[in-house]
Parts: sequence; C-alpha cells; structure tokens
Amino acid sequence: MNRVVLRFLVAVGLLLVVAGMFVAFTLRASLPDLDGEIVVAGLVDSASIERDADGIPVITASSRADLAFATGFAHGQDRFFQMDTIRRQAAGELSELVGTIGIKKDKLSRFHRFRSRARNVIANAADGDRAILAAYTDGVNAGLNSLGARPFEYIALGAEPQRWLPEDSILVVFAMYMQLNDARASKDVQRGWRTGCYRDRSTSGCIRKAPPGTPR
Repeated sequence: MNRVVLRFLVAVGLLLVVAGMFVAFTLRASLPDLDGEIVVAGLVDSASIERDADGIPVITASSRADLAFATGFAHGQDRFFQMDTIRRQAAGELSELVGTIGIKKDKLSRFHRFRSRARNVIANAADGDRAILAAYTDGVNAGLNSLGARPFEYIALGAEPQRWLPEDSILVVFAMYMQLNDARASKDVQRGWRTGCYRDRSTSGCIRKAPPGTPR
C-alpha cells in the first residue's frame, strides 16, 4: 500500500515539474528578445532599438517611415495585449476577448461607431500620413510575430491575438478621448455655463440663473 502511495506521489510530483517547466518556457518565449539583430521585411534601411537602464527604448532610423516601423516593432514586442484591449474598448469588441463581462462596456462603445469613423479617418488622410501609419502597423505586427509565443495574457484567456490594422491606431486616439471625458459630457456643460456666466462676473447670477438639471 505504501509503495502505491509513494508511486502516486512521485507521478504527481513529476507532472507538476513538467507542467511548471512548460509554463516557465511558454512565459519566457512570450517575452521580447532585446539583444542581437532581427531581419524583417518592411524596412527601407536599418534601424536600431536600444533600451536604457530603465528599459525605455531609444529608436534610431534614417527615415520617418523606418522610424515609424521600428516604433511599432517595439510596441508590438512590449505592449501588444494592452494595445489590443484599448482598441477593443473603443470599437466595442472587448467581449470577443474577455467574454460576457465585456458586453455592457461594448454596448456603450458601439453607440459611437468608432471603428467606422476610424476607417473614414484613414480613407480621408493624406497619402504621406497613410504611408507612415502603414509603416507603424507593419512594425507592430512584425514585433508581435517576433515573439516565440503569444503574449501570456492570451494564453490565460485561451485566445489568439489579432493583427493590428491602420484603423486601430485611430481607435486608440478615440479610446483616450473617451477616458478623458465623462459619458454625459457634464464637465463640458459646466465649463460652457460658467464661461457664459462669468462674463458678467456675477457668481450669484450664475447660480440663480442656472437651468434645472445643469450639472454642478
């Protein structure tokens, strides 16, 4: 009986060791390789990404397009999951990644149709701006593809990362705008009301004349 228990414990221990090694290997593979040279398609000339003692990248390139590509490459290596959640937040696509917990947020975001608006921004942009954005997009995807495994957040969620699109960079701008403003724009209403009232330099007049429902 003792031998059976011992063998069982040894087997469980071995399984735990193998599982731990697999997790460690996968997590290590998902980290960016910060040393050496990488040959990627998309650069006109060579570019360098050097990181200082704090891990902050310093990027050098011979053209603006190559600089955009290298910047996207660094972002794709270091922060793709965070970038993904930001674009999904703006587009109303979080639930595709995190499940039903994101549906309420998605409903609020889809009201604004930000993905459609982002596509319109790209379509109406100048050729030079679209070229720079395309170079950045190619860099992001190249950085993601350079990883030995998908970022560990996707492993935990059981999901696969989706390629970065030019419109996604515009979605990030929309997401930042929404984060810096409240849903009812009450701060804008407050500032507009106060601007009109303070022209008379009468605080009491502002309070007395404020219409019902004005945010305070």
